[in-house]
Formats: sequence, C-alpha cells, structure tokens
Amino acid sequence: MHHFNNKNKLVSETNYKVVDVNSSEKESKIVIAMEVEDAKKKKNITQSKFTIICKEGITFIDPETIISPQLYKQYQNMDYSIKGEGIDIPNSLVVGQQLKDGQVSMSIDAGVMSIEMTVDLKNREVQSRETITTSAGSFDCFLITYTNETTMSMGMKQTFLVKQWISKNVGLVQQETTKPNGKLLSKSILATFQ
Repeated sequence: MHHFNNKNKLVSETNYKVVDVNSSEKESKIVIAMEVEDAKKKKNITQSKFTIICKEGITFIDPETIISPQLYKQYQNMDYSIKGEGIDIPNSLVVGQQLKDGQVSMSIDAGVMSIEMTVDLKNREVQSRETITTSAGSFDCFLITYTNETTMSMGMKQTFLVKQWISKNVGLVQQETTKPNGKLLSKSILATFQ
C-alpha cells in the first residue's frame, strides 16, 4: 500500500503479509504481519501483527489497522498501546447498507507526559459500486464512506471524512481522507498484490 500526503507526495509504504491461517467450522483467524516504511529514507517506521477474524459472514478487523501510517511515523520512537473494537465488514455488501461504527484508543508514553487518543468511526455506509484501477490491477469495489472523529487527551478534536474502496478477496484498494470542506489530507493506493 502506498500512502500519499495532501500534495500527492509518496510518504510511506505499508507491506502486509499473511503469516498464519487457522480455520475451524465456526471461524477463520488470519494473522497478518504489517511493516510501515518511510518512502524517502527507506527506513522501517514500525512493524506489528494483527488478526482478522471471519465468522458468520462478517470479517472483523483488529483496531491496530485503524491507526494511520502517518501517526505511526509521528510516534515511532515512543511506547504505545492500542485497544478498541476495530471494525467489521460484512462479506456481502450492498449499496445503501449501513455498517456498524468502530472505535480505537491509542495510549502513547511521550516520556514527560502520556497522550491518550480515541478514534471514532461513525456513519459508515456503502455508497456505490465502482471499478478502481491501480498499478496492482483493476478491481470491482464497494465504496464505503464514514466520519473519523479523533479526540486527543489535551482537548483537541478533529473530524475527517473518509472514503474506502473495498474489493472482495482483496481488501482495501484505495482510501482518501479529507477535511469536512473536502480538502484532501491523504490518500492510500494498493500498489502491488500477490
């Protein structure tokens, strides 16, 4: 996944690799290794593993995937912990469908102080079905939109609008984050898929 800033400059890359699949009659657990790299310096920013659970026709995604690569870069030299509900995506999407809200909290130990951050994903809705073409290929996608409300312990609150293009058997193909006025803040695009 390639991540671009508001000036369309490539700032970071995230590589995902399936490292374990454990399936039973009731559910499948998929462990994915994630590595975020600074695009300019070609230096590792962070790496971790998260779990996706598929059961009863729904894919449940770990809260850690909600945190943007830019935040990982900002807090790369600090200790942090992530918890929350994450998000879920039904395996069968239809245009007009309302999806469950998500939430994640991040605690950052900044040495002299502790920073608490909460991200609420609200008003998630399947808006349309579109074909998205990237360097990885062309994908039949559902466009999911939602409001991202980020609250920091210092009393700061920011609201963003997010568009995600999701493709069956692939996952996230493209994402755009804007201010409420529509000004682009960041964009992520699937660059390669194997």
